[in-house]
Amino acid sequence: MDDLINTQSAKGTILTLPDIVFLAFLVFSMISVAWVGRLAYQEGMNNEITKRNGELWTKWFTQAGLDRGKVSYEFAPCAAGAVQVVMAVAPEATPVNPDSAPSLETSPKIKLGPQMPAPSDTPVLTPVPRTWGPCLKALTAQGGPLVDTVNPFTRKPIALVAKCDMADRRLAGGLMLEKIQATPPGSAIPTVNSPLIESDPIDQKMQVRITVCDKGAYPIRIAELEF
Repeated sequence: MDDLINTQSAKGTILTLPDIVFLAFLVFSMISVAWVGRLAYQEGMNNEITKRNGELWTKWFTQAGLDRGKVSYEFAPCAAGAVQVVMAVAPEATPVNPDSAPSLETSPKIKLGPQMPAPSDTPVLTPVPRTWGPCLKALTAQGGPLVDTVNPFTRKPIALVAKCDMADRRLAGGLMLEKIQATPPGSAIPTVNSPLIESDPIDQKMQVRITVCDKGAYPIRIAELEF
């Protein structure tokens, strides 16, 4: 009797092929769930880092909007007002009417003296409005306040994009800066938004919108502020 029970118990511990397939599928499912969960966690963290980058730029723009009008502002390329540029201006020549000019042959009273040297170019200080390009380079150059903002999806320095387009996933983690301009009174829309480009003047106060692109290149608006 004991031998029969031991034989049945021994047979019960043998794994059949369906059992092995089921256990393998179960292990594979657990690994897949863990892998998908890790990917979701990483993408969520990348989105949070992208938002944090937008908040860092917002913080700088907000403080700069308060301080850049001061004479002692530390980031001169981003200061308000114009920069004085030395430009050489040649003196204008005085036109001479050949009919009224005296002739040396018919005017013996005119004496030829030593020739005077031509006047040299006169340097003139001309105010030129500051533009966004030099300011951007100062911010993202070595030692700049925003040089450490890195795109978490590409592990490269954050890049400015014209817009967040869900059709182009390569824009994920990008930063979009827009200038907001008021339209004339009576217009159908009160403001017009356009990308802030390097040639845009920044000598006057301006409204700026800061947006970041998430993992699907969907726009996430961070802030609108005065710069």
